[in-house]
Amino acid sequence: MSELATDMLELLVSDGADGHDRQVKQPGPVVQVGRGAGNDIVIEDRRVSAVHGRFLVEEGQVFYQDLGSTNGSALLRGERRTVLTAGSGRGVTLQAGDRLLLGDAEKPTTITFVSLRAGRARAADVTIMARRALGQTRRLPEAETLARLLELLRRLSLGQDNLALARQVLHFFLQVFTQADQAELFLRDSTGSFTPALALGRGGDTVLGSTPSRSLLQRLQEGREAFLIADLQQVEDPSASMRQAPSRSLVLAPLLVDNEVTGAVQVSAGQGSVFNESDLDLVSVVAAQLSTVLSGVRLVERLRQAESRLRRERDYLRQQVGGRPALQEMIGRSAALQRVRQQIQAVAASTTTVLIQGETGVGKELVARAIHEQSPRADAPFVAVNCAALAPGLLESELFGHLKGAFTGAFRERKGLLQVADGGTLFLDEIGELPANLQPKLLRCLEEGLVTQIGATRPQRVDIRLVCATNRDLEREVEAGRFRQDLLFRINTFTIQVAPLRQRPEDILDLANHFMELFAAQEGRRRPGLTADAAAALQAYSWPGNVRELRNEMERACLLVPEGHPLDRAQLSPRLGGGGPAEKLEGSLRETMERLEALVLAEALRRHGGNRTRCARELGISRQALIAKIARLGVDENA
Repeated sequence: MSELATDMLELLVSDGADGHDRQVKQPGPVVQVGRGAGNDIVIEDRRVSAVHGRFLVEEGQVFYQDLGSTNGSALLRGERRTVLTAGSGRGVTLQAGDRLLLGDAEKPTTITFVSLRAGRARAADVTIMARRALGQTRRLPEAETLARLLELLRRLSLGQDNLALARQVLHFFLQVFTQADQAELFLRDSTGSFTPALALGRGGDTVLGSTPSRSLLQRLQEGREAFLIADLQQVEDPSASMRQAPSRSLVLAPLLVDNEVTGAVQVSAGQGSVFNESDLDLVSVVAAQLSTVLSGVRLVERLRQAESRLRRERDYLRQQVGGRPALQEMIGRSAALQRVRQQIQAVAASTTTVLIQGETGVGKELVARAIHEQSPRADAPFVAVNCAALAPGLLESELFGHLKGAFTGAFRERKGLLQVADGGTLFLDEIGELPANLQPKLLRCLEEGLVTQIGATRPQRVDIRLVCATNRDLEREVEAGRFRQDLLFRINTFTIQVAPLRQRPEDILDLANHFMELFAAQEGRRRPGLTADAAAALQAYSWPGNVRELRNEMERACLLVPEGHPLDRAQLSPRLGGGGPAEKLEGSLRETMERLEALVLAEALRRHGGNRTRCARELGISRQALIAKIARLGVDENA
């Protein structure tokens, strides 16, 4: 037995997401850094790219190479700062004490190169490898290969990033093909070229990937099927990269996403080992499964984006086609509502940023739309987005847009909502839920009128009027370190406080009659009257869900009122003292439990105004589990 010497890279990492320092020791020759879970050093900072850069250790020297990150890397040596660009070669040579600044220029993630120490790696069975006969195939027993394959398929899920998914697949290849010495992932960039994205060595460690053969990848792209080369040295008219390749045998399989070749996986073996057609079949099957999962990841992202766009279009069309002006939709005669109307009239004509405060369901978006309609921007777009309804990664793309090729799955350029709202009004609901890493970016847009798309280097100028809304105490959020104080100062120029419905009981009957008239017209019926008993029940209730809850209650009650009769207490929900039918406990145990579970979910969604995150937190389940239950049980989130 012999031992292979290696060098241990010692680094000090200060993550820009939380500012905490941690010491990291990683063996060379390659240490990859990025936000994706598949990296050797995983950074939480959202300004750091999924695959940001890598350290290379060669002959006692350490190099750093930027891998085309979105926000770039810089070297700080003493007082001198040097911006690093992606390019060929090994990158910049590092000295002890050098600091690398990744991501945001103002609050970067910092990695300090401490030292390079000689280490010892695991024992390598060189003797056995030398005795392997040329042409011999080495594979785990079929039963063990099948067990590992089933375990891999179980682990591949939509909740992981693409790099983490690929790392599991490459690791699987190295486990089942004992003759393999390297497994690699190539991805197509925005220019259509294949570039190395991840390479694992025999022990599963990240290594320096090989130069991809353009001729083989061209063949792969044209044929769109996996192929096996038993001996690269026997290929007719080999390319320079084939002649210089340390591998002798390889299997190459395409990754097809939406019927388009977006990448490839390659498994290679050195002198004395070859792959056979059975190995080719296995690589082809696993690559097809990975392609399916990656297609699902892209589909989920597209569906979320499409759902968001459709909701905005729906709201816009409702506003434009037959919709009354927002001020006319503000039904009520209370002094609190009159103050809101006066504040709208006072601020609408200006360009001042407005912060609307109030509980969930009081009608904050209606106030924002009224400000827009009364302003000089009324003919320009009114764009609304709920900061709590989108995952942080999607929200950044939704607000700021992205260039083609800015990240995996960005196959075309997409404008952000800040650009869509140019010349008009952008309404950010639940501004208190805005992720910390997006707050400085939004602040820059407000102060300088500049928007930088993900993947872009040059900002674009926009002219927007910002209206925000929240049900949180933002000053407490600032004290807790969850919200920037300078951003609060910027959005808190003019505040409108919308009172909850329980504090303006004189508005309840006006709103109830308005909603009854609206729903009766939709159903082609005459508006029912309201008995004194029903009116008393409506006014006695506290309405924790505010106007939204009242609207839903009247829609339900109107469906139960017999034609030609007034709405009575009997048609109201039990929580208002009505005689609504109780949930039937009939049928199988499973059916009954599902009905009860659907009721619990619907009630929780109602209490939280449809906010899935807060609803899941209250129920003690994950947000993903809540979404799955809503879909499975057919729960109406707008009820």
